[in-house]
Amino acid sequence: MKAVVIGGTESDIGKTTVSLCIAAALKNRGLKVQPFKVGPDFIDPTHYRFCGHAINLDVFMMGEDGVLKSFIKWMSDKDFGIIEGVMGLFDGYRFTEYSSTAHIAKLLKVPVILVMDVKGLSLSALALFEGYKNFDRHVNVAGVIFNNCSGEMYRKLKRVFENRGYKVFGYIPKDKKLEIKSRHLGLVLGIEVQKDWKIFAEFGEQFLEIDKILEVSDIGIEIHEYSPEIYEDYGKITLGIPFDSAFAFYYRDNLEILKKFANLVFFSPLKGEWMECDAYYLGGGYPELYPELKSFGKFIKKEAESCKYIYAECGGMLFLSRGIDFEGKWLKMAGVLDLDIVFTKKLQALGYVKGSVIRDNPFFIGSFRGHEFHYSYAIPDEDVKFAFKTDGKGIKNGLDGILVYNTLAGYTHIHFYSAKIKDLRNIIR
Repeated sequence: MKAVVIGGTESDIGKTTVSLCIAAALKNRGLKVQPFKVGPDFIDPTHYRFCGHAINLDVFMMGEDGVLKSFIKWMSDKDFGIIEGVMGLFDGYRFTEYSSTAHIAKLLKVPVILVMDVKGLSLSALALFEGYKNFDRHVNVAGVIFNNCSGEMYRKLKRVFENRGYKVFGYIPKDKKLEIKSRHLGLVLGIEVQKDWKIFAEFGEQFLEIDKILEVSDIGIEIHEYSPEIYEDYGKITLGIPFDSAFAFYYRDNLEILKKFANLVFFSPLKGEWMECDAYYLGGGYPELYPELKSFGKFIKKEAESCKYIYAECGGMLFLSRGIDFEGKWLKMAGVLDLDIVFTKKLQALGYVKGSVIRDNPFFIGSFRGHEFHYSYAIPDEDVKFAFKTDGKGIKNGLDGILVYNTLAGYTHIHFYSAKIKDLRNIIR
């Protein structure tokens, strides 16, 4: 059993592409690969569907014990773990290493391969690498992969790096076959682009030193066999979860926690699929892009007005609003919440959030942690009731989690490892 962290010198450096090439090449060799993503990113993990569900690892939201527990759980029956980093290697919470890619690498005792975009560099690439390698000696930077690199440039850089005693694990040339388009929240979702994973496998085998990567990818913590938790089933509720290109932002560990008291029922509103359930969980996504959601909006409004239990985050909250001002057009939404949404070209919120419950609600008690990431802002009516107070922007002045009927909706994406969730079986039945 082995694992490696794919770190980068900065954001948008090619970590996703490199990670996909390694994961695909190993899968093509017959290995069971488990992908992970450092940080709160929902989008990059969707591109690893060919080798299973990518799991988020985030110290801020999950705590160190939570990260260890999740990593051990998902690695227990796998051959190789590919851990895609976030931002630059040492970029963490409020200008510290805390919750950074380096923090995860040290916690799990897994080596790092640094991805560098060498466009416009020559010997300076070596200076940059040495800065990252020597910045924190407790982080095992095992070597480097060059992105956006020609074959001729690679041969020159490889000679310079190896003369200094550093391992070079290959390069990725610029090629349209590997390109993934972006939009306002990041890359286009993996469920939309339908990339052939074998293309990434071919690039991995041709341009990367896969055997050498396997040699250095030792895990320094003990991975024991994981025994699945057995939950008492005294009449689980049905929890409806829309999942498609409009609603795709869910942490896999969150869904596992919900299985303790609910049978999860997934459906695609974009395909006209939905069913009556005891409760609903509407994750984030892109409801503003899909006017065909109107029929589902009418259905969910009826369910909300019938006092069904509904929890919605970010895009899910937008969908429950009265409407969205998007690119100069007014898009009517489900009309459950007394607020309107305005999209802007400027990022409105990005960062970690600490919050606490300030009003009784059907879902949470105590404190929680999560994150915000959105290009919109909300205009709530004056008499709306809020369940949360956060140190982020929230819906209004740090207040988040609008309450109406038995519906709770807010901008904050909460990681359930950090929260105490009420058992809805005790409320609904």
